[in-house]
Amino acid sequence: MFANDDTIVAISSAAGSAARAIVRLSGLEALPLAAKVLATTEAAIDDLAGFHSMAAVARLGSRGLRLPARVYVFRAPGSYTRQDVVELHIPGPAAAATALEGWLIRAGARRAEPGEFTARALLSGRIDLSAAEAVADVVNATDDAQLRSAVSALEGRLFNLCKEASTALTEVLACVEASIDMAEEGITLDQPLHLAERLDALSGRLRHTADEAADMPDTADRPHAVLAGRPNVGKSSLLNALTATPRAIVSALAGTTRDVLSAPLTVCGTGVVMQDAAGFAGARGPVEAAADSAARRAVAAADVILLVAEATGDGLAEDDLLLDEIRRTNPRAPLLLLVSKADLRDPGEEAPRLGQLSRRMGVPAIATSAVTGQGLEAVKAALADRLNLGAARSGQALGLHQRQRRCLLAAAEAGARAAGLLAPAAEIIDVAELVAVELRSALSELGQISGEVVTEDVLGAIFERFCVGK
Repeated sequence: MFANDDTIVAISSAAGSAARAIVRLSGLEALPLAAKVLATTEAAIDDLAGFHSMAAVARLGSRGLRLPARVYVFRAPGSYTRQDVVELHIPGPAAAATALEGWLIRAGARRAEPGEFTARALLSGRIDLSAAEAVADVVNATDDAQLRSAVSALEGRLFNLCKEASTALTEVLACVEASIDMAEEGITLDQPLHLAERLDALSGRLRHTADEAADMPDTADRPHAVLAGRPNVGKSSLLNALTATPRAIVSALAGTTRDVLSAPLTVCGTGVVMQDAAGFAGARGPVEAAADSAARRAVAAADVILLVAEATGDGLAEDDLLLDEIRRTNPRAPLLLLVSKADLRDPGEEAPRLGQLSRRMGVPAIATSAVTGQGLEAVKAALADRLNLGAARSGQALGLHQRQRRCLLAAAEAGARAAGLLAPAAEIIDVAELVAVELRSALSELGQISGEVVTEDVLGAIFERFCVGK
């Protein structure tokens, strides 16, 4: 899938301008190529052993443009890719990094494919496949929970689990295969029931890990919380206040919001997609009908619904009807009642009004104000409770992609089938061949997580998630 015998180059810093840009090289010609774009000699770079850095001047083409640079040299086999690696750090205009990359390509390097540096680290044995996937997860993490999960995998938690399980399976497999060889000599190596108990315990651990680990989601998989309510009750103001972004236009005119607006909110370290749906007001024209339809789709797909009602308004009957409609549209999602514009009501009247609304609608109510910030932390705490985000707060660290979860469960099932064959057997030899098949299947599934057994299609799908330069 990836060539491994040439020298690759890519901009490895984030897109756009910053204080510093990084251009990375890896391969046999990394040092000579770097010397061609630096105002220094190849010998000066080639003399650097192990890991070293030096100040230099980068030449950005043939017109004499020069920039100060810091050169970092990582000599094989001590580098990330186990090849010679050079990083050129220059002041951050994107155009400068692009020019330097182009100059290196013209000098003989090849532009790296997405994830190719990490692919070389994988192919050289520097990291295993679970760590390679974790590199992309670290780069793409958008909240604390995802970052903790990715770092946990990068540090080897998933790999170590698979390694320990593979070692145990291999020991049982060796015993089973030895029973075939020893059968003619009448030697009994172990009792079938003992091996079955070992496999049952191992399968239970793998199954528990797969069941308890968090998902490694993309944005579409994150929980969605939808602000719903009549027009002009303060949904857009609450969206802006909760997410601390001016995402929605706020106006005293009803019907300002037409599209479903989304903004990210971090709750207990986990990313939640907050959505502001257009007010449910009935279709008065084609535009209003489209907005109403979009709002209903958002409510139908929501993981939690925040019904917004005014603390000062008289629309209780309309709110009741809307609540019934929301429950019909999405009966599974938990509901919260946000009583908005609490700053406009006399503080002494707030508690009775809140209790009245909560009892009338049969849902928990929180008094909120986008102006003063009242109730916003209570809303976040309620979201954490309704979305079951406490695991993120308590440090749940292991996260799995669906492919990894499927492999763990398949390995657990194969181990359980092997245990089921062994438990009633009088001698291991009676079921040895069938058990060996199941154990090899379990080992193969675990190998697909670590990368010991993996196809090019799987590798291609994994590295599609990478950006260039990683």
